[in-house]
Amino acid sequence: MNIRRLTAADIAAYRALHRFGIAESPDGFVDVVETDAARSDEAVEAMLARGEGWGAFDGERLIGKCTIDALPYPSLAHTFWIHGVYVHPDGRGAGASTELLRAAIADAKEKGGSRIALWVNGANRHARSLYERLGFQQTGRIPGGIKVAGALVDDVLMTLELT
Repeated sequence: MNIRRLTAADIAAYRALHRFGIAESPDGFVDVVETDAARSDEAVEAMLARGEGWGAFDGERLIGKCTIDALPYPSLAHTFWIHGVYVHPDGRGAGASTELLRAAIADAKEKGGSRIALWVNGANRHARSLYERLGFQQTGRIPGGIKVAGALVDDVLMTLELT
């Protein structure tokens, strides 16, 4: 498995994996088919060109992804946000999600980040366990903050303090 920063040249593989993930694991995304379809290739390409995407590859095949960014305000630039973590079922169990997150976290730290934050579906125990193993702690919760397949579930804020 190879972990690397994604580039604009990876857009087709990134979008295909993201779309597959939305269908395969809807509780892992706040994005849905309609919002993804409305997002232009140019917007996704710009995100990748900024270096915000990370990928796990099995040979040439993208099997895992995540994005990490900071809001464009100087007062918030120390906090990086993780989004859209997903590993294809074919790549699960090999540590891809852990290695993706470690690479993204190390990069944020190199860029001067002092905190990593993310929101996770409170019912997604697997994801929450992954984040906890990496040192994230629950620091907030919005009861019923996410609607998945018509059901309201808690939206959980988790943060990691970087030293």
